[in-house]
Amino acid sequence: MPIFKQLVLGLLLPAIVGGGIFVLVSKSARDQSEAAKGLSFGGLIGIALGIGYIVGYIGLEGIPPFPPREGVHWLCYLALIGVILGVFWHLALWGRLIAQVVVSIVISRLLLSSMFKYSWGQVEGIIWWVCLTVVIFIFWNTVQQSFTALPSGGWSPFVYFGLSGGTALILAASGSLRLAQHAGILTALFAAIWIITLFLQSDDEVPVFPIGASAVIALALAGIWMNGYFYEEVPVASAVLLLLSLFLTPVGRIGAIQRLGGRRSAFAQVAVIAFPVVVAIGIAIAFSGLFGENSGY
Repeated sequence: MPIFKQLVLGLLLPAIVGGGIFVLVSKSARDQSEAAKGLSFGGLIGIALGIGYIVGYIGLEGIPPFPPREGVHWLCYLALIGVILGVFWHLALWGRLIAQVVVSIVISRLLLSSMFKYSWGQVEGIIWWVCLTVVIFIFWNTVQQSFTALPSGGWSPFVYFGLSGGTALILAASGSLRLAQHAGILTALFAAIWIITLFLQSDDEVPVFPIGASAVIALALAGIWMNGYFYEEVPVASAVLLLLSLFLTPVGRIGAIQRLGGRRSAFAQVAVIAFPVVVAIGIAIAFSGLFGENSGY
Protein backbone atom coordinates (compact mmCIF):
# COMPACT_ATOMS: atom_id res chain seq x y z
CA MET A 1 0.00 0.00 0.00
CA PRO A 2 2.75 2.57 0.75
CA ILE A 3 4.30 2.00 -2.70
CA PHE A 4 0.86 2.28 -4.30
CA LYS A 5 0.21 5.58 -2.51
CA GLN A 6 3.61 7.00 -3.42
CA LEU A 7 3.63 6.02 -7.09
CA VAL A 8 -0.04 6.17 -8.02
CA LEU A 9 -1.76 8.58 -5.64
CA GLY A 10 1.31 10.77 -5.06
CA LEU A 11 2.75 10.94 -8.60
CA LEU A 12 0.60 9.46 -11.34
CA LEU A 13 -2.80 10.78 -10.21
CA PRO A 14 -1.72 14.44 -9.74
CA ALA A 15 0.08 14.34 -13.09
CA ILE A 16 -3.06 13.04 -14.80
CA VAL A 17 -5.37 15.52 -13.06
CA GLY A 18 -3.11 18.56 -13.45
CA GLY A 19 -2.09 17.60 -16.98
CA GLY A 20 -5.69 16.95 -17.98
CA ILE A 21 -6.83 20.35 -16.75
CA PHE A 22 -3.84 21.93 -18.49
CA VAL A 23 -4.81 20.29 -21.80
CA LEU A 24 -8.41 21.54 -21.53
CA VAL A 25 -7.28 25.05 -20.61
CA SER A 26 -4.67 25.19 -23.38
CA LYS A 27 -7.03 24.01 -26.08
CA SER A 28 -9.75 26.49 -25.12
CA ALA A 29 -7.26 29.34 -24.81
CA ARG A 30 -5.61 28.85 -28.20
CA ASP A 31 -8.70 30.30 -29.89
CA GLN A 32 -8.77 33.39 -27.68
CA SER A 33 -6.95 36.66 -28.21
CA GLU A 34 -3.74 37.29 -26.29
CA ALA A 35 -5.57 39.89 -24.20
CA ALA A 36 -8.18 37.35 -23.20
CA LYS A 37 -5.43 34.96 -22.19
CA GLY A 38 -4.02 37.59 -19.89
CA LEU A 39 -7.38 37.87 -18.16
CA SER A 40 -8.27 34.20 -17.70
CA PHE A 41 -5.51 31.89 -18.84
CA GLY A 42 -3.21 32.49 -15.87
CA GLY A 43 -5.87 31.70 -13.30
CA LEU A 44 -6.82 28.49 -15.11
CA ILE A 45 -3.21 27.32 -15.33
CA GLY A 46 -2.88 28.11 -11.63
CA ILE A 47 -5.95 25.94 -11.01
CA ALA A 48 -4.38 23.08 -13.01
CA LEU A 49 -1.19 23.24 -10.94
CA GLY A 50 -2.92 23.84 -7.61
CA ILE A 51 -5.56 21.14 -7.99
CA GLY A 52 -2.94 18.71 -9.25
CA TYR A 53 -0.80 19.33 -6.17
CA ILE A 54 -3.76 19.17 -3.77
CA VAL A 55 -4.81 15.82 -5.26
CA GLY A 56 -1.30 14.50 -4.72
CA TYR A 57 -1.19 15.89 -1.20
CA ILE A 58 -4.45 14.22 -0.21
CA GLY A 59 -3.26 11.00 -1.84
CA LEU A 60 -0.16 11.01 0.37
CA GLU A 61 -1.37 12.65 3.57
CA GLY A 62 -5.16 12.59 3.55
CA ILE A 63 -7.21 15.70 4.33
CA PRO A 64 -4.97 18.12 6.26
CA PRO A 65 -6.13 19.17 9.74
CA PHE A 66 -7.29 22.70 10.35
CA PRO A 67 -5.70 24.48 11.94
CA PRO A 68 -2.53 22.68 10.73
CA ARG A 69 -0.41 21.07 13.44
CA GLU A 70 2.81 20.69 11.42
CA GLY A 71 4.61 22.76 8.82
CA VAL A 72 3.92 20.15 6.14
CA HIS A 73 0.16 20.50 6.74
CA TRP A 74 0.37 24.06 5.45
CA LEU A 75 1.51 22.92 2.00
CA CYS A 76 -2.02 21.97 0.96
CA TYR A 77 -3.42 25.30 2.15
CA LEU A 78 -0.62 27.21 0.41
CA ALA A 79 -1.58 25.56 -2.86
CA LEU A 80 -5.20 26.54 -2.26
CA ILE A 81 -4.18 30.13 -1.50
CA GLY A 82 -2.14 30.15 -4.71
CA VAL A 83 -5.16 28.99 -6.72
CA ILE A 84 -7.37 31.72 -5.24
CA LEU A 85 -4.77 34.42 -5.86
CA GLY A 86 -4.20 33.22 -9.42
CA VAL A 87 -7.87 33.68 -10.28
CA PHE A 88 -7.62 37.39 -9.40
CA TRP A 89 -4.05 37.97 -10.60
CA HIS A 90 -5.19 39.78 -13.75
CA LEU A 91 -6.53 42.67 -11.65
CA ALA A 92 -4.72 45.95 -10.92
CA LEU A 93 -0.98 45.87 -10.27
CA TRP A 94 -1.35 47.56 -6.88
CA GLY A 95 -3.78 44.84 -5.80
CA ARG A 96 -1.28 42.12 -6.77
CA LEU A 97 1.51 43.88 -4.88
CA ILE A 98 -0.60 44.20 -1.74
CA ALA A 99 -1.53 40.52 -1.94
CA GLN A 100 2.12 39.53 -2.40
CA VAL A 101 3.23 41.62 0.58
CA VAL A 102 0.49 40.33 2.88
CA VAL A 103 0.97 36.68 1.96
CA SER A 104 4.77 37.00 2.17
CA ILE A 105 4.42 38.38 5.68
CA VAL A 106 1.93 35.76 6.87
CA ILE A 107 3.31 32.57 5.32
CA SER A 108 6.50 32.25 7.34
CA ARG A 109 4.75 33.14 10.61
CA LEU A 110 2.18 30.40 10.08
CA LEU A 111 4.40 27.70 8.65
CA LEU A 112 7.21 28.23 11.19
CA SER A 113 5.01 28.85 14.22
CA SER A 114 6.82 26.23 16.31
CA MET A 115 10.16 27.89 15.56
CA PHE A 116 8.79 31.22 16.74
CA LYS A 117 7.37 29.64 19.91
CA TYR A 118 10.10 27.26 20.99
CA SER A 119 13.38 27.95 19.16
CA TRP A 120 13.74 31.67 18.55
CA GLY A 121 13.76 34.51 21.03
CA GLN A 122 11.72 37.63 20.34
CA VAL A 123 14.50 39.57 18.61
CA GLU A 124 15.76 36.56 16.66
CA GLY A 125 12.22 35.73 15.61
CA ILE A 126 11.62 39.25 14.30
CA ILE A 127 14.88 39.17 12.34
CA TRP A 128 13.98 35.83 10.76
CA TRP A 129 10.44 37.04 10.05
CA VAL A 130 11.62 40.19 8.25
CA CYS A 131 14.30 38.34 6.28
CA LEU A 132 11.96 35.54 5.21
CA THR A 133 9.27 38.02 4.19
CA VAL A 134 11.72 39.84 1.92
CA VAL A 135 13.09 36.60 0.46
CA ILE A 136 9.62 35.18 -0.26
CA PHE A 137 8.48 38.42 -1.90
CA ILE A 138 11.59 38.63 -4.10
CA PHE A 139 11.45 34.93 -4.98
CA TRP A 140 7.76 35.20 -5.93
CA ASN A 141 8.54 38.05 -8.31
CA THR A 142 11.50 36.12 -9.70
CA VAL A 143 9.19 33.20 -10.49
CA GLN A 144 6.80 35.58 -12.21
CA GLN A 145 9.57 37.17 -14.28
CA SER A 146 11.04 33.80 -15.22
CA PHE A 147 7.97 32.99 -17.31
CA THR A 148 8.99 35.61 -19.88
CA ALA A 149 12.77 35.38 -19.33
CA LEU A 150 12.84 31.68 -20.25
CA PRO A 151 12.48 30.62 -23.89
CA SER A 152 8.99 29.87 -25.18
CA GLY A 153 7.73 26.37 -25.73
CA GLY A 154 8.47 23.63 -23.25
CA TRP A 155 11.48 25.25 -21.60
CA SER A 156 9.62 26.79 -18.64
CA PRO A 157 7.99 23.56 -17.43
CA PHE A 158 11.28 21.75 -18.08
CA VAL A 159 13.19 24.18 -15.84
CA TYR A 160 10.63 23.82 -13.04
CA PHE A 161 10.63 20.05 -13.55
CA GLY A 162 14.38 20.07 -12.96
CA LEU A 163 14.12 22.42 -9.99
CA SER A 164 11.41 20.31 -8.33
CA GLY A 165 13.23 17.08 -9.12
CA GLY A 166 16.43 18.49 -7.66
CA THR A 167 14.52 19.52 -4.56
CA ALA A 168 13.13 15.99 -4.19
CA LEU A 169 16.61 14.46 -4.48
CA ILE A 170 18.08 16.89 -1.94
CA LEU A 171 15.28 16.22 0.54
CA ALA A 172 15.64 12.46 0.09
CA ALA A 173 19.41 12.67 0.60
CA SER A 174 18.81 14.78 3.71
CA GLY A 175 16.61 12.08 5.22
CA SER A 176 13.18 13.64 4.62
CA LEU A 177 11.41 11.15 2.38
CA ARG A 178 8.05 12.62 3.35
CA LEU A 179 8.92 16.07 2.02
CA ALA A 180 10.70 14.51 -0.95
CA GLN A 181 7.39 12.95 -1.93
CA HIS A 182 5.74 16.37 -1.91
CA ALA A 183 8.47 17.75 -4.14
CA GLY A 184 7.87 14.66 -6.27
CA ILE A 185 4.25 15.73 -6.77
CA LEU A 186 5.47 19.00 -8.30
CA THR A 187 8.04 17.09 -10.36
CA ALA A 188 5.32 14.86 -11.80
CA LEU A 189 3.09 17.85 -12.55
CA PHE A 190 5.80 19.78 -14.37
CA ALA A 191 6.91 16.66 -16.23
CA ALA A 192 3.36 16.11 -17.48
CA ILE A 193 2.98 19.75 -18.55
CA TRP A 194 6.39 19.70 -20.23
CA ILE A 195 5.50 16.61 -22.29
CA ILE A 196 2.07 18.01 -23.16
CA THR A 197 3.60 21.34 -24.18
CA LEU A 198 6.02 19.64 -26.57
CA PHE A 199 3.00 18.35 -28.49
CA LEU A 200 0.55 21.24 -28.09
CA GLN A 201 2.59 24.44 -27.93
CA SER A 202 6.09 23.76 -29.18
CA ASP A 203 6.05 26.79 -31.49
CA ASP A 204 3.80 29.03 -29.40
CA GLU A 205 5.25 32.45 -28.56
CA VAL A 206 2.94 32.85 -25.57
CA PRO A 207 4.59 31.73 -22.29
CA VAL A 208 3.35 28.37 -21.03
CA PHE A 209 2.96 29.82 -17.53
CA PRO A 210 1.17 33.19 -17.39
CA ILE A 211 1.77 35.41 -14.36
CA GLY A 212 -1.39 34.08 -12.72
CA ALA A 213 0.36 30.74 -12.18
CA SER A 214 3.20 32.33 -10.20
CA ALA A 215 1.38 32.22 -6.85
CA VAL A 216 0.90 28.43 -6.85
CA ILE A 217 4.47 27.70 -7.98
CA ALA A 218 6.16 30.22 -5.68
CA LEU A 219 4.16 29.28 -2.57
CA ALA A 220 4.50 25.54 -3.13
CA LEU A 221 8.27 25.71 -3.59
CA ALA A 222 8.73 28.19 -0.74
CA GLY A 223 6.68 26.00 1.59
CA ILE A 224 8.61 22.84 0.76
CA TRP A 225 11.98 24.60 1.02
CA MET A 226 11.18 26.20 4.39
CA ASN A 227 10.01 22.87 5.77
CA GLY A 228 13.17 21.22 4.49
CA TYR A 229 15.54 23.83 5.87
CA PHE A 230 13.97 24.58 9.25
CA TYR A 231 12.45 21.21 10.17
CA GLU A 232 14.73 18.75 8.39
CA GLU A 233 18.47 18.52 7.72
CA VAL A 234 18.85 20.18 4.31
CA PRO A 235 22.34 21.75 4.17
CA VAL A 236 22.43 25.54 4.16
CA ALA A 237 24.45 25.62 0.92
CA SER A 238 21.94 23.38 -0.87
CA ALA A 239 19.00 25.53 0.25
CA VAL A 240 20.73 28.73 -0.87
CA LEU A 241 21.73 27.30 -4.26
CA LEU A 242 18.17 26.11 -4.95
CA LEU A 243 16.86 29.57 -4.15
CA LEU A 244 19.46 31.32 -6.30
CA SER A 245 19.04 29.12 -9.37
CA LEU A 246 15.97 30.99 -10.67
CA PHE A 247 17.76 34.32 -10.26
CA LEU A 248 19.97 33.20 -13.15
CA THR A 249 17.13 33.14 -15.70
CA PRO A 250 18.03 36.61 -17.10
CA VAL A 251 21.35 35.21 -18.41
CA GLY A 252 19.41 34.44 -21.58
CA ARG A 253 19.39 38.17 -22.31
CA ILE A 254 23.19 38.40 -22.30
CA GLY A 255 24.45 39.21 -25.77
CA ALA A 256 26.98 36.38 -25.90
CA ILE A 257 24.29 33.79 -25.18
CA GLN A 258 21.75 35.38 -27.53
CA ARG A 259 24.30 35.27 -30.34
CA LEU A 260 24.37 31.49 -30.06
CA GLY A 261 20.91 31.59 -31.59
CA GLY A 262 17.85 29.37 -31.29
CA ARG A 263 18.22 26.11 -29.45
CA ARG A 264 21.85 26.60 -28.46
CA SER A 265 21.08 29.79 -26.59
CA ALA A 266 18.14 28.09 -24.84
CA PHE A 267 20.34 25.13 -23.88
CA ALA A 268 23.01 27.49 -22.55
CA GLN A 269 20.47 29.44 -20.47
CA VAL A 270 18.97 26.30 -18.98
CA ALA A 271 22.43 24.85 -18.31
CA VAL A 272 23.38 27.95 -16.32
CA ILE A 273 20.18 27.65 -14.26
CA ALA A 274 20.72 23.92 -13.74
CA PHE A 275 24.33 24.25 -12.55
CA PRO A 276 23.57 25.46 -8.98
CA VAL A 277 20.84 22.80 -8.67
CA VAL A 278 23.30 20.07 -9.61
CA VAL A 279 25.86 21.46 -7.14
CA ALA A 280 23.16 21.62 -4.44
CA ILE A 281 22.34 17.95 -5.04
CA GLY A 282 26.01 17.05 -4.79
CA ILE A 283 26.39 18.93 -1.51
CA ALA A 284 23.31 17.22 -0.01
CA ILE A 285 24.63 13.80 -1.02
CA ALA A 286 28.05 14.61 0.44
CA PHE A 287 26.48 15.72 3.73
CA SER A 288 24.27 12.62 3.82
CA GLY A 289 27.28 10.39 4.43
CA LEU A 290 26.31 8.18 1.50
CA PHE A 291 29.95 7.89 0.47
CA GLY A 292 31.33 7.61 3.98
CA GLU A 293 31.73 9.85 6.99
CA ASN A 294 31.66 13.61 6.37
CA SER A 295 32.70 16.58 8.39
CA GLY A 296 29.54 18.57 7.76
CA TYR A 297 28.04 17.88 11.18
